Amino acid sequence: MRDWGIEQKWMSILLPLLLLYNDPFFPLSFLVNSWFPGMLDDFFQSLFLCALLLFWLCVYHGIRVQGERKCLTFYFPKLFIVGLLWLASVTLGIWQT
Repeated sequence: MRDWGIEQKWMSILLPLLLLYNDPFFPLSFLVNSWFPGMLDDFFQSLFLCALLLFWLCVYHGIRVQGERKCLTFYFPKLFIVGLLWLASVTLGIWQT
């Protein structure tokens, strides 16, 4: 993992999230008459889409900035913006469910 590029590191995060995006708990909605399976679906969908947005933000900004990527100056502003979008998405998705 030390020799992986930024895209390969992100793929190790995005591929499991893609499996969760595909709603693996869909059969649970037939077994349980509750709001919980719908909440899980909304949560995982917004998590994957925000992680994908964060990936593209980091990759495109990483192309422009070839230097060292410090956590506070490189990742924190992106995490803050995407975190706010994720929070709004999860809140609205759960509220709609």
